[in-house]
Amino acid sequence: MISVNGVVIDEARLASEARRHQEAADPMESAAQELVLRELLVQRARALGVGTQGDEAVRAVLAAEVRTPSADEAACRRYYDMHGERFVVDAWVEVEHILFQLTPRIRAPVLRHRASEILQALAQAGPAAFADMARQYSNCPSAAAGGGLGTIRRGETVPEFEAEVFAMPAHTLRERLVETRYGFHIVRTGARDPGRTLAFEDAHARIAEWLQAASQRRATHQYLQWLVGQADIKGLDMQGADSPLLQ
Repeated sequence: MISVNGVVIDEARLASEARRHQEAADPMESAAQELVLRELLVQRARALGVGTQGDEAVRAVLAAEVRTPSADEAACRRYYDMHGERFVVDAWVEVEHILFQLTPRIRAPVLRHRASEILQALAQAGPAAFADMARQYSNCPSAAAGGGLGTIRRGETVPEFEAEVFAMPAHTLRERLVETRYGFHIVRTGARDPGRTLAFEDAHARIAEWLQAASQRRATHQYLQWLVGQADIKGLDMQGADSPLLQ
């Protein structure tokens, strides 16, 4: 049984909340952390007299007690200079891949080894063999097109795949597998355009918004950890909590 300053979070409430956390590594633990934090915020709202119901209480408390300064121009300029690649626009690359998809029935090391064997065979066979191998081995619908994904622009695929393909030269078979949340990929690029970099003046407003949001997340995290430290919580270890409220 979980209690927060004497208020019990019952099993029915926990089970209902867990349905919203199915993508978490441990849905029940994630749900429990979320409910504890929300209960703490509701209790704090009552103490402050700013709101007593659900999301209203959460928003009211955070608005009343979490303050973050706006990002100044110097901070925005530093971010721009350090992360210039994030302000490249109109970049694209043609990509072909062979996907070895991770499933609950296969262990990752076994799948990685198999994908590596096919990559070595492809490197020896030469570029002309790519389409046939994609049709034979790939678990992606693109197998029917010989592995072709067409032209990819930034933001159109998962970050871990994007980072690798945009770092590759044109017309290149990557010597190592690309590992993503979906599995292991053999990747080859076609033509590419490196795009252009936005001027700082054009990126300034976007950077200020990003920095403000990041500062807000940090401040919210610290505030919620403070609430946890002040509370009497039984039945759940909140050390390292990763509820969405802490992200």
